[in-house]
This record gives sequence, structure tokens and C-alpha cells, in this order.
Amino acid sequence: IMIQKKFYLHCKQCGYDIADFSEWFSNMQKCPKCGSVIVDVKYNRDYNDLKKLIKVKNGEAMNVWHYFDFLPLNHKENIISRGEGVIPLERWKFLEDYASRKYNLNIQVNAYRNDLNPGTGTFKDVAAAVAASVLKENGVKEFCIASTGNIANAYAHYLAEAGISIAVFVPENA
Repeated sequence: IMIQKKFYLHCKQCGYDIADFSEWFSNMQKCPKCGSVIVDVKYNRDYNDLKKLIKVKNGEAMNVWHYFDFLPLNHKENIISRGEGVIPLERWKFLEDYASRKYNLNIQVNAYRNDLNPGTGTFKDVAAAVAASVLKENGVKEFCIASTGNIANAYAHYLAEAGISIAVFVPENA
């Protein structure tokens, strides 16, 4: 019995379908056919299912793992988490009013930010939790990142939880 995988990576340049992150990482994060670094994640399920997940009633989606079926992770046992909350989407009317007054723009502004996460207390915790989980699942042992602060803090925290070494490059003017 062949089990269909949850997702695959699709090369934007040549159209090659990369089976999973282990193939991607083993090719130095490049397409094994053409060497491109630009890929899309494609899921083997109906994207309308994602819309249904997003339209949950207030309070139902308590954390990012509510969306597990559409995250690039195959096994829940690889989740690294400290209870990161779902980042709420807020309409910023004050910015719409400013754009209208100052620039005569009629726009709608939606923004998300959540600095109340229990990991490191920044909105970067959600991305770091997912990244650390994916890296753990694929056996990555070392990682490097450039940051001016919050990203380095969040990734250092979550990668340490995953047992992954991290090197952080900080700009001189940070």
C-alpha cells in the first residue's frame, strides 16, 4: 500500500516535484534537477479544507497546531511547542484613516502581531516553533540565521528545545 504524502515541494523553475524536505535538505536546499532555490509547497488535499479551518468560531483555534494538516510537518511527535497562540488578524482602522487623510488613499489595512506567546514573548515564536519542528523531523543538527533580535531569540529558544545548534549573525548596527 502506497501512502500519499501530505505535501511536496514544486520547483518554480523547471516544474520538478521534490518529494519532501529530506530530499530538499540533502540537495542543499536546491532543486536536484535544475539547482533553483525557489519552490512552492503543494498539499495533496483540497485547499477548501484550509478555508474551513480558518473559519472556525472564535476561540476554537487556540494555537498554530490547529492547522497541522496544512503545515509542512508529517508527524505530530516532532512538534516543538510552548503553547504559541494563533496570531489574530486585526483591522487597523487608525492606519486606514491616516492613509486617507495624508495620502488620499482608500484602503483596508489588516495586520497581525502577537507578542504574548509563552516561548520568548514575541510574534516570531510561531514561525520558530514550526521551523524547529520541521528541522527536527528531518534530522537537521545545525542551523544559522541572520537577525536583529526577535528572530534570533525565538529560533535559539526553539532550536535548543529541538536539540539543534544555532549560529546567529547579527548586523553591526543592530
